[in-house]
Amino acid sequence: MKQIQDWLGHSTFATTADIYSHLDFNSKQHSAEAITTAFAQAEPPVVSAGV
Repeated sequence: MKQIQDWLGHSTFATTADIYSHLDFNSKQHSAEAITTAFAQAEPPVVSAGV
C-alpha cells in the first residue's frame, strides 16, 4: 500500500488506505470463498467404526 501511495502521489498513507483498502478486503473475501468451496467439494474422510 505504501508503494501505491508513492506511485499515485498521495501525500499521506491514510489517503491511499481510505481509497483503496476495499480492494484488499475484496481479495481476502474472494480467497475465503474459494477455500470454502474447495472444502465443501472435498470428499469426507473414511472412518472405520470399531475396527
